[in-house]
Amino acid sequence: MPLWKDEFMEPIRRLSMHEEVLLRIREMIVQGSWTPGEVIPELEISNALQVSRTPVREALKVLIAEGLLISLPRQGAMIKLITPQEAHDVLEATGEIEAAAGRRAVKRATDAKLRKIDKLHERMVQAFDAGERAAYFTSNLAIHRAIVEAGGNEVMATLHGTLVARMQRIRYACTNLPANWKGAVDEHVEIIDALHARDADRLARVLIAHMEGGWQRVRAFVVDENRAPASAPPARSGSMRRHANAAR
Repeated sequence: MPLWKDEFMEPIRRLSMHEEVLLRIREMIVQGSWTPGEVIPELEISNALQVSRTPVREALKVLIAEGLLISLPRQGAMIKLITPQEAHDVLEATGEIEAAAGRRAVKRATDAKLRKIDKLHERMVQAFDAGERAAYFTSNLAIHRAIVEAGGNEVMATLHGTLVARMQRIRYACTNLPANWKGAVDEHVEIIDALHARDADRLARVLIAHMEGGWQRVRAFVVDENRAPASAPPARSGSMRRHANAAR
């Protein structure tokens, strides 16, 4: 089979309305449209996205399960405040899963899968160089997901996805500092090198170190956020309108 078929010819999948609404709301949460303690404005979101409240409510249920939101009886859902201990524990667990999956990946990953990871890394570096924060963050997450999936253990991949989802808002917020970007990019170079060398011990070591570095990058932000008084100011409709092409 030609190489281009391995690397580029993945099926194009049209998102359902539910998936599109979920994607939009998750993006708004991750990119800071609301702060911890704010209640998600269901009606305003449904109006902005031009959908009924049903897919919005279904999306909020998923985001509650992912750990980005907390359910409030008779009020809906609000942005979850993550404690420093929870942030540390989630990143530590993520590193351990990635290390175990990485050991499997060096033995199981095909050359085509390695090329796919290389392509994601190139996109991440290009986004970093261009200062495109959202694109950088998306590619960064995709690299880690691809390495775990290359390990071939679906349970690990599911657990990893759950943990990563819980920390998306925090980790995105901390990409606003250039030093954090640069440190993460340098660590990714080590990850890619170890993967290509198919050195299981080295890859496991650098993946754990990468998550330890991630904790150092987010710690001050999480501590400061927990010191701030909880509040629920009005939702920022302008933020929603930026994401509000009709999800139909």
